[in-house]
Amino acid sequence: MDNVMKQDVHKFIKRHHLFDECERVIVAVSGGPDSMALLHYLWQMKDQYQIKVAACHLHHQLRGEEADADAHYVQQFCKVLGIPISMKHVNVKAYAKKQKKGTQVAARELRYQWFKELLHKYPNSKIATGHHGDDQIETMFMKMARGSLPLYTYGIPIERSLGRGSIIRPFLGITKEKIEHYCIEASIVPRRDSSNESNAYTRNRFRKVLLPFLKKENQNIHIHMQRQNEWENEDHEFLMTLAKEVKSSILIKESERNVTISGKKLLDVALPLQRRVIHLILSYLYGKNSPVTTSIHIEQVLEMLHSEKTSGEIHFSDSLFVRREYDVCHFLKGQVNTVIEQAQSLTIPGITFTSTWLIETYVTDDTKVVEESNQIILDYEEVSKPLHIRGKQPNDRMTCRGMEGTKKIGRLFIDRKISKYDRKDWPLLVDEEGRILWVPFLHRSKIANVSKETKKKLVVSCYRRNESEPDKGSDEYRRFV
Repeated sequence: MDNVMKQDVHKFIKRHHLFDECERVIVAVSGGPDSMALLHYLWQMKDQYQIKVAACHLHHQLRGEEADADAHYVQQFCKVLGIPISMKHVNVKAYAKKQKKGTQVAARELRYQWFKELLHKYPNSKIATGHHGDDQIETMFMKMARGSLPLYTYGIPIERSLGRGSIIRPFLGITKEKIEHYCIEASIVPRRDSSNESNAYTRNRFRKVLLPFLKKENQNIHIHMQRQNEWENEDHEFLMTLAKEVKSSILIKESERNVTISGKKLLDVALPLQRRVIHLILSYLYGKNSPVTTSIHIEQVLEMLHSEKTSGEIHFSDSLFVRREYDVCHFLKGQVNTVIEQAQSLTIPGITFTSTWLIETYVTDDTKVVEESNQIILDYEEVSKPLHIRGKQPNDRMTCRGMEGTKKIGRLFIDRKISKYDRKDWPLLVDEEGRILWVPFLHRSKIANVSKETKKKLVVSCYRRNESEPDKGSDEYRRFV
């Protein structure tokens, strides 16, 4: 056997205490070389590590007969060595469609759900995956290229908590080449996933193009990348501990929807701590199922606090905004000016008049109805009612279809060259929570969008009065009044 590889893996396991307080290691096995080598290695070393070794295989139902053959291969391998194995079938495509997520994301979520189930079923256990040093390089560069938040380490963690146990990666210190050599020496003939050759997946492109170049420059780059990831993680944990202490010292008020701090005191601490305090506050208000906080969010808050202006306001996604008032900074979850001033409730079905506009509404289950330029069609059951028509207010923003984040209504008027005279009377359609659903003729929001599951559609049409509104003596007008 490859003694150098085994020694490297053994040192890695011992240095990171991967099997401390662990009775059973369940290896997640796909049938490929990485997971098969890991399963074989741990099975050989189980007595030395004083652990029980088991396997688990998840059939994603994505590759037809090829996936069936993978499952059979893993099952037979475990049978020959007497390794207990848990197997499960999941419908990734159905889950992805239901959750409106990509195939890769859906597959990962289903895997982790099952891992949690296994860790709950077998206490004092850990799940082991075959991620190796080359995977670490690819992951770190992929996240850097994607622009992930630099407060966190970019790499794959050696161990991470999950449910009642954790996931460990004993092979992060070795390369793919050493794993392949181990398989040859151990007479393991692994399965090969054909999807690993497709350039449709980002990781495959990094593996084929970037990795060979990096390894040509430095054969031991995986060691340096792993060390960098570990050190950065330790630095980050230390700084986050300090940031939590800073947050407590500058906190004025805190609730589920409002965190108020002394902006002046925040700027007195080191910049790395300023960034992390802002990140802690945004993460707290957003909660678990939140939009991702980016470096741009943090920089915008710091820019506002450094500004010579004594007041300001920044709006982020999901109705979260930050307001500066002299030396105090408020982080608020909810709508600004939730009480609608000088607004009119929208009649559904019916017609609503403003001084210069007419808005008509009706509800239909017609699947063929198409949105016209002067209309917005909403999911009637999803929209938060009652709806209102009002004019523009200071700091109004909306989440626009086809765009990330939010857009100022004032900027929208400027971009579309709406005169200042027209802006003051331009109608905005808002829901019960004060969120802007539609700026007629200019932009529609993402809220309550119609989908395949929509049963009833709310059609809202807008006309300039005395131009294209329904004639007050017509059947069309009488139908709504």
